[in-house]
Amino acid sequence: MSEQAAVPRSQHLQGAQQPSYNGKDELWANERCLKNYNRDIVEKLARHTLQRGSVMEFGAGIGTLAGLWENTTGVRPVCLEIDPQLRQILLERQFPCYQSLDVVDQAFDTIYSSNVLEHIEDDVAILRQLHEKLQPGGTLAVYVPAFMSIYTELDAAVGHYRRYARGELVEKMQRAGFRVERSHYVDCIGYFAWLAVRLRGYKGDRKLGDGKSLAIYDTWLYPLSRLFDGLGLRHLFGKNLLVIARKD
Repeated sequence: MSEQAAVPRSQHLQGAQQPSYNGKDELWANERCLKNYNRDIVEKLARHTLQRGSVMEFGAGIGTLAGLWENTTGVRPVCLEIDPQLRQILLERQFPCYQSLDVVDQAFDTIYSSNVLEHIEDDVAILRQLHEKLQPGGTLAVYVPAFMSIYTELDAAVGHYRRYARGELVEKMQRAGFRVERSHYVDCIGYFAWLAVRLRGYKGDRKLGDGKSLAIYDTWLYPLSRLFDGLGLRHLFGKNLLVIARKD
């Protein structure tokens, strides 16, 4: 049922702002407890992108996915992270790291992002900037929360402006100049878990999102969800949405 917690990411548009970050502990817990989930995200993002060439992770956090990306593809990503504390962690992990898109001084073959775009108020403007930072023929791979029908107080608390419908994100990608090659939902079981949070409300004393619940989700529920996704449910619904788009 996990989604990476973070503060609102609208500051990606203003590189001079340095917001404080209140989700660092959650990021460490996600890295420690969600090994299957994180590995699967990277495999899905990398599967339809260029396996060689330059890569940037947009909104890299503490570098969990960046490390898995390197292990999976053999390519060490450049990272972008606006939070100074998280950026320091990335530098300590020896990932080159930009503080905003405004200072990115190269074009990449691949840009990927996981659970970031929903934190940005003007997401189309950011998609246009990401389009500019890609080489012709380059790929943008995006993984985001899905379905406003399961938007919860927890989404609001961690700074989500929205959860996405597939048609909505495809249309926004196209407005930003991309050609969308693939889009489908991910984690059909997680959809019902998030729906339960929506209907019952989120209560911290229920221990949702603690290490034990994350480990149970990662070990038992997510592999089963991935199986059902593969049987075709990914075309109908899921807790998340994956979109792969190309710059012509």
